[in-house]
Amino acid sequence: MSAPRGETVLVHLASGIGNIVLATPLLIVLGRAGFVADVLIDADYPGVGALLEGWSAVRAIYDGRRARPSLTSYAHVIAAIPPFYWKRYASRYAGLGRALYRAPDALFYRDEQAYYLDYARPLGCDVSTPPDYFLPIAPECNDLVGPTTLVLAPGCKTGEMAAKRWPFFPHLADRFDDVVLIGTDDDLTRFDGSRMQFSDRVRSFVGRLSLLETAHVIANAGVVVANDCGLGHLAAAVGVPTILLFGPTPHSTLGHLPTNVTILRRGLSCEPCWFATRFGACDGDVSCLQEITVEEVCNMVRCYVAASITPGVSPDRCRT
Repeated sequence: MSAPRGETVLVHLASGIGNIVLATPLLIVLGRAGFVADVLIDADYPGVGALLEGWSAVRAIYDGRRARPSLTSYAHVIAAIPPFYWKRYASRYAGLGRALYRAPDALFYRDEQAYYLDYARPLGCDVSTPPDYFLPIAPECNDLVGPTTLVLAPGCKTGEMAAKRWPFFPHLADRFDDVVLIGTDDDLTRFDGSRMQFSDRVRSFVGRLSLLETAHVIANAGVVVANDCGLGHLAAAVGVPTILLFGPTPHSTLGHLPTNVTILRRGLSCEPCWFATRFGACDGDVSCLQEITVEEVCNMVRCYVAASITPGVSPDRCRT
């Protein structure tokens, strides 16, 4: 069933960069069904809305830090907010005067993308063939980043979330001549509190770029290596070969991943432990990440870089 042409819907997204990126298939299917979508974003980091600018799937973008549209001005309102953030915003919808559909919380923890897409079902959208998550960020011609550049995103959220940080990014950087470092200053701190130190050959953009500028750096790269983090999912969404390093957190709960994404994890019997007894088997050492070797990541990076600069070579071979 298609929506009447021009029927409007407000889509409220929240939480981390990665959560919002994984929600973009919802915007795609709404557009396919004929809806005109505006997006309200309450993100953990500033500038997330800029990642959606210029995209035909979105008419207007509202940053919840500065402005909030009137809910009553829309034919439909979708509050596709993760369960762990819903209490922050539930009261805003109490006086809406119409039913507000909430996808099952359990679905979020099984398949996050399916959770967001479930909000399109009551509007009659076809979600039987989910699209890849996507951001409208294209490569730009510049002399800073190119097909031989390895971009490293060594961070993620702070606190307990820092357990997702692979500790050997500096050692990986030492194996390559063309390396760019992105993220925030905090991203350079390992879970054990020690500081990552990179050689002077590494070009660091840490703390110097907006999120949109960071996205353009990523879009120009030959390959990106990241933890399970927002910048890693951003890289996947712009189509760059992306190696995501997983340990305590599950990757299957993210849902379908684009073909440009490769998951590396050790596969210990105790992982993932994020939704169980966190770090219990290794006494907080996060052994699953410690045991992903620099050599295996290095070999995969070299394969992707070679594929990006060699005509006729498919990057698909790097995943086998």
